[in-house]
This record gives sequence, C-alpha cells and structure tokens, in this order.
Amino acid sequence: MIVSYKENALLVAQFIARAGYKILQVTDTPQEYIGQHLLLTYLEPFVHAIGAGMYIEVQTGRGKMDLLISHNQEKYVIEIKIWRGDVRYQAGKRQLAAYVNSENALEGYYIIFDHRKEPIRRKENERIDGASIRSYVIPVIQQVPSSKSS
Repeated sequence: MIVSYKENALLVAQFIARAGYKILQVTDTPQEYIGQHLLLTYLEPFVHAIGAGMYIEVQTGRGKMDLLISHNQEKYVIEIKIWRGDVRYQAGKRQLAAYVNSENALEGYYIIFDHRKEPIRRKENERIDGASIRSYVIPVIQQVPSSKSS
C-alpha cells in the first residue's frame, strides 16, 4: 500500500504524539535534531517504496533545508522545529516559503513539535509569498515519569 504525503503527515503526527516527550529530550530542553531524525526514520520506508529521493540538510542560498523529497519531477520541502512561541512559529513558515520558492517546489511541510504542558494541535494550509505551506503542530504529550524508585 502506498500512502500519500498528506496521509503520511497524519501518521507521523500520531506516531510522535504516542511516543511522548522523551523522544525529543536528551537534556532538559527538547532538541530539534532528534525530531528531525525521528521524522527521517519514519519517512524513509515510504519514500523508498514510491521511488522518491530524500535529501537531508540541503544547502540553499538562505541556509539549510531540513529535508527535501523529490518524486516524479516534483519537490517537497520539509522544515522541522520545536515550539518556541508564536512569533518564531510564524517566522518559520516564512523561512519555509522562501525555501519552497527557491527550489520551485510543489509545496512545503512545516512540522513543529509542541512540548508545552498544554500543547495545542494545529493543522493549517495556506499560501505564503506564493508558496503552498502545510503546517502541523504536533503535541508531544508530556507525562513526566515519577521520580520515585520502584
């Protein structure tokens, strides 16, 4: 069974939400690169199954894109972030739009892991500077383990 990019984005969101806060944390602060590698690990079998190419940390004139997927002469840009507030959330969408436009990509996917105590799930589809951007804020439900010894 081949899953579309859109269906796969929902599966990724469900996977990350189930895994919880520990997957993003190696220190007291969630780490973006861990979310990137988890997403890459999750996407890789789907990308290979459809014969697409996946490129990590692609250098552009505006910095490094987290992920570029190429399939049937179309490009898809994925940017991954940790929630750092609404101002940075909006800035990340503009950054992604610039990457999408510079690569002449079909669309961009913005994946944000929200690790706050009361995360807010978001799913938005919009055009920013002419680029089609799909944003997914994925709550990573935090149930802090007990500090008591068993």
